[in-house]
Amino acid sequence: MTRKKAVQGILYWQYFFTPPGGWGNRRSYDFARQWREKKHEVWILAGGTYFPSQYPKRCAFLAKGIGIIWLPAPYHQKLGLGRRLWSFIRFSLWSIYILWRLRHRGLYLVATLPPPFLPFIAAFRKKLFGAPFSIDVYDAWPQILATKLPRSLYFLLAKALHWSFKEADKLFALSPDIARYLPAAKVCLSYNGTRPELFQRKRVAPFTPFRVIYAGTLGWANGVGFLLHVAQALRLYSSIQFWIIGDGAERALIEAQAKNLPNLQLWPPVPVEEMPFWLSEAHIGVSLVRPLPILASNSANKFYDYLANGLVVGINYGGWQAEVLRRVQCGFSAQSVMAFAAGILRYYWDRREWEKASARARLWAEKEYDRRLLSREVLRHLPLSP
Repeated sequence: MTRKKAVQGILYWQYFFTPPGGWGNRRSYDFARQWREKKHEVWILAGGTYFPSQYPKRCAFLAKGIGIIWLPAPYHQKLGLGRRLWSFIRFSLWSIYILWRLRHRGLYLVATLPPPFLPFIAAFRKKLFGAPFSIDVYDAWPQILATKLPRSLYFLLAKALHWSFKEADKLFALSPDIARYLPAAKVCLSYNGTRPELFQRKRVAPFTPFRVIYAGTLGWANGVGFLLHVAQALRLYSSIQFWIIGDGAERALIEAQAKNLPNLQLWPPVPVEEMPFWLSEAHIGVSLVRPLPILASNSANKFYDYLANGLVVGINYGGWQAEVLRRVQCGFSAQSVMAFAAGILRYYWDRREWEKASARARLWAEKEYDRRLLSREVLRHLPLSP
């Protein structure tokens, strides 16, 4: 495939892909559905990380007219570094074969970051065959690597990533703070987004406890232990409950620490389709990260889902999300345990203010973060033939 060849469809290339019925970020599938409705041919080349057990162990299937090709190369934070790296390598090598098989279909490649191998391969593919591509950038790469890797390896990967960015047609940054770390001439802001038509809040019964919910990954970077300290600080308020839904490397540690907190419950991860039920039983949605400035650039899907479901949002970091919450007046940012607890109590005592903030959150999600609108904006930047 060369640049002179007509581009008829889209190949979305994502290792961390969540299919229907799975738990995790569904942005790529939601975008693909919208593109398919516009009569474009759409394929998804995916890793098997978030595929639920009901999916047959086969390499390809159709979902609403979208061709999904996947390799069961699971990734989990509980795996050692070597096994996680091997999963990335397996998926990358297998993807090269699939990309070769699809070379005559005229598909425009949209690669995702992370993992960093995919942009490298897309850039080499462009050098060899002139095949154009763009990159969905989910985190502040390569700067975020500096928090995890030795200095020498970081500089090597950073150099390779910058080369990939240079070769890409467009870089779709999932937050304004991520965009600041990318070449300005190629950046397009495209929020992670949500599905307002799915996350429609059901009225909470008057006798329901005031619930604070965290729904997401329980990994080192998330620092969910912070919420346990908040629950401890508010343990005397018997009508305030804390729910944690998810899985990750630190789940066992959190379970052990939560045993002495009667106001906190842990639940396993649930499919995206079921999440509106859980969020509708809560009042405040929480997003957390460790106190590292680079992590405040995140674009976690839970932030958007909370807003769409009419939750007041509480975060323990600054950055662009803190600015949104301040400007829209639909939540709070507090970096200390006691300040965070005070933010919860503010809405616990003033339910009329909570109702106003809830309505503002929902309206903002509909206006700014609807994936139907975001997918059309991305599509406008892709060089597809009419």
